Amino acid sequence: MAASHQPSASMRSRSAGVLFAFIVLMVASSGATCPQYLRGYQYGTMPLPRALPSHATLSDVITAVHDNTDRVRSYMAPQAVLTVQGVPRLSAAVACEPPRRFRLRAQTAVTGNELDIGSNDDLFWLWIRRHEPAVMLFCRHDQYLESRARELLPIRPEWMPELLGLVRFMPTDAHEGPFQLPDGRIEIRSRIVSPEGTLSKSTVLDGTTGLVLEQHLFSPTGERLASVRTTRHRFDPTSGSALPRLVEVSWPAAKIDFQLDLATVTTNMPPPNEPGQLWQMPAYEGYRPVDLANENIGSHMQAQPSSEPQR
Repeated sequence: MAASHQPSASMRSRSAGVLFAFIVLMVASSGATCPQYLRGYQYGTMPLPRALPSHATLSDVITAVHDNTDRVRSYMAPQAVLTVQGVPRLSAAVACEPPRRFRLRAQTAVTGNELDIGSNDDLFWLWIRRHEPAVMLFCRHDQYLESRARELLPIRPEWMPELLGLVRFMPTDAHEGPFQLPDGRIEIRSRIVSPEGTLSKSTVLDGTTGLVLEQHLFSPTGERLASVRTTRHRFDPTSGSALPRLVEVSWPAAKIDFQLDLATVTTNMPPPNEPGQLWQMPAYEGYRPVDLANENIGSHMQAQPSSEPQR
């Protein structure tokens, strides 16, 4: 697929507020199973099992990661905390039903809802309380790659579950490795074809548990687009999966660093409230719906987020 031109510096600046929120959709980590137990990466006092043989092949690594991901049919983290430099700590709630259903909502006790990112089987949406103009951004999945949405929001919606440790190595991408790194870690290098050209991705894993510890995404020119590091992996007794409790993200182009602290995690259980509304795009009073597939979307993105919450 032919590469398109890169967004200009001015466009990047104008859309910084949107990039700040949407980076939360980026990648995270995972784990696996097997009989031999190891130190570290614990659920309480229970260590995680060994997942990889001593000389793991690429197939061994991918199988371990996918086995961990496939165990989770649904995911709820109702007591998360989102921390961004220069912004008050936000209480957050996260929900996911792979492959496309995802919801992240964040709020403060004073201002109420501040951020709503979601995806269902048909479309994804993004709402920021402080963004000006007051809009609810959305785009259909089947229109994303052919629209300007990918310039303003370069993190694909189908990558949303990876934030929660539900990682996949897509068969449409080219993967190489594993390459040995210091401290018992290994690396998988991937090439991802996109409308902008071929992206490069480095996935760093623990060489015994198969946990994904870091992911780094690079542009076709080698510019680092984003990095994710995950810690506090724990075994989930309901699903048998190993999932992170702390996600740290760096977005160099937008000069953004943030972390998502996931306290209580529940898997493979139905949502306790509003199951019919959880995966529906909401309507916020005073915020106009804007389709990112519209070719004139640039005119909607010229204003920066307000420094004060809207009342």
